Amino acid sequence: MRKRILLVTLLVSVVGVLFLSVLFSAVFYGQTVEQAFAELKIYMNVYEAQFSDLPLSEENAHRLSEELGGVRVTFLSDSGDVLADTGGSTENHITREEVQEALLTGEGQSVRTSATLRESLLYYCRAVEREDGVVLVRLALPARSGLAIFADSLPSVVWFLVVDILCCLFVAWLATSFVLRPVEQLTQEAARSGGREVRTKYAELAPIAKMINLMNADLHEKVEKMKEDRRLEKLILNSIEHGIVIFRDPSDVILINRTAKRLLDYEVNEPVPCFINDREIVAVLEAGENASLVRKIEGRYYSFRFTFNERSRVLLITDVTETTAAAISKNDFIANVTHEMNTPLTSIRGFAELIASGAMPPEKMEGAANTIIRQSNRLSNLIRSIINFSAIDSDELPDYEVDLSELLREIVASFEPKIAEKKLALTFEAEDGVKVFSRRERLLEIVNNLVSNAIRYNKEGGALKVQLCGGECPLLTVADTGIGISEEDRSRIFDRFYTVDKSHNGAGGGFGLGLAIVKKLCRRAGWQLSVESELDKGTAFSIRFCAGKKQ
Repeated sequence: MRKRILLVTLLVSVVGVLFLSVLFSAVFYGQTVEQAFAELKIYMNVYEAQFSDLPLSEENAHRLSEELGGVRVTFLSDSGDVLADTGGSTENHITREEVQEALLTGEGQSVRTSATLRESLLYYCRAVEREDGVVLVRLALPARSGLAIFADSLPSVVWFLVVDILCCLFVAWLATSFVLRPVEQLTQEAARSGGREVRTKYAELAPIAKMINLMNADLHEKVEKMKEDRRLEKLILNSIEHGIVIFRDPSDVILINRTAKRLLDYEVNEPVPCFINDREIVAVLEAGENASLVRKIEGRYYSFRFTFNERSRVLLITDVTETTAAAISKNDFIANVTHEMNTPLTSIRGFAELIASGAMPPEKMEGAANTIIRQSNRLSNLIRSIINFSAIDSDELPDYEVDLSELLREIVASFEPKIAEKKLALTFEAEDGVKVFSRRERLLEIVNNLVSNAIRYNKEGGALKVQLCGGECPLLTVADTGIGISEEDRSRIFDRFYTVDKSHNGAGGGFGLGLAIVKKLCRRAGWQLSVESELDKGTAFSIRFCAGKKQ
């Protein structure tokens, strides 16, 4: 900007000097012409005073020219004929501008190039009355043109231009320094302000400082909003349970959240391991077509959903453990139900075919009938358990206060024959008046299943402990010294039709729905169900009835 100001100032100065030089040359030329015509008029008075009575001869013309310092003298008749001319011209001058003007007004003047001398002359012509008639006397002086005057002054103009340029450069440098220094200081202060208010002591720059402050405030607000949006974006990305990876290739990761980093074992500036080591994923990336894969990581199942666009690739990692477990549970449910129903049905069908064919001896007929009845009862119990399990979700009957202490005593008393049969040492501890807000049939289902399982899977001559503690959150514990539950089975004992005894022969008397019903009822009521077990040492189930009082 400083250079531009200097160049513009210099250009304006040079053009101004040249224009003034031409203008002054023209003015000087005009003044010179007027002064020359004034001198010629004075010379004409000399003629009238000293030569008006003399003959119009060449001799007198030269005498007058010498008297006037070499002025060209021409004597003309009123018809334009040359009577005498110190310039040597003999042609008729009637067409000359100064001659025509003198004939009309008495005197005339003009500036033109002489056809005889080939130079520019100033002509002054006057009509003079003589005894022999009117004659024309013309005086002429050499005339310098305006261009010649300008050319003569050009050296001076050049020196003046040099001095003017130097002065202009100096003055322009001073002016720009004084004008631009405050602007530069304001710019530097704005650059170093860091969002702080910018001030200036110059009133002319106050609007600019105000505008900068407004822009800084607006920019600061936008930057803060962008930071907040970025922080919120990172918070959301790192908070969601899904893993997200946006990448161009295995080594060029654009964005990855915390969940994806953990699951993929990703380190910054390193390729994503599974993108180069997993053959199926490598094939998906090479194909560039949307695809979904399932991978097991840290004991859980995750869906890897790959999507592709022109600029990037996106991987969405979703935990599908529950969905996978539900699918496995569904398959197990179908397999177990089929197996549980197939055993009694096979027995019933076999005996029925023997009876229908008459191949069974009469003495075995009663035993076959009893077998058919027993297997039919088992099949009915299975169907009733399935219906009971399914009916829990649609149970909308109101709850009421149930005396759990009394109910627990009744149930334990009903199991005394089985306890005695298995020679178990019973320890029963129940505080009086412990009440739970629920329904009697729900609690009866829960306690029956826990106690019957503790007897069924206990060892011969083992121990059985049933304990109920009161308080704000009553605690029921049913513990045995039976076969226990392995670590592998512990996560699945509450699944439908899952039993520790894999024989499915019915010897234990259970279908694998008891604990599933217990868990479903506790979860529906909000009670806390827990289990502690050690293989070959025993199992303890505990229920804390905290949420039950709030229903």
